[in-house]
Amino acid sequence: MTDPVAFIINLASIIGQFESLLRAIVFVMGILLTIQALRLAIRRVEFGPQTVSSSQVLASFVIGICLLAFPQTVSVLTGSLFGTSRIDDAAQILAYTGRWSDAASGSRQAIEAIVLLIQLIGFIAIMRGLLFLNNAASSSANATLGSGVTFIVAGALAVNFPSLFGALTQLFMTSG
Repeated sequence: MTDPVAFIINLASIIGQFESLLRAIVFVMGILLTIQALRLAIRRVEFGPQTVSSSQVLASFVIGICLLAFPQTVSVLTGSLFGTSRIDDAAQILAYTGRWSDAASGSRQAIEAIVLLIQLIGFIAIMRGLLFLNNAASSSANATLGSGVTFIVAGALAVNFPSLFGALTQLFMTSG
């Protein structure tokens, strides 16, 4: 049985492959939503505006484009929340901790791996929030609108977790 630190470090080594798969899935979903928006627009023209609302067509198109340009969407979200569109590296979370001993290097790697996992979950949350917003436009349920906005904001915070952690540290750190 392996120890938890080694398990987390091994998990971080496959995150890059999973991130590539996630990019492909997001791109395909963007294409599908854009095609769906075009099909809805054609149905609206053929059968009249009472069949499909214009907000549904517009939301599907805009969210499809946001998914197609997912890296730029994430960049805009982090720029809106943090004032910079730069996503911090996982190692930045330990930038101000000083020199680590060789005995603690495994712990440092485990912390960086956990931050990578949090960032990956943030990407998934942003994608899920965009899909909730698409569902909110197609139905009258406002519960999905609130969930969509919550997932997008929480995902953007998770994507730039080192900056969030640094800001919270400065906020709650007592002087003296």
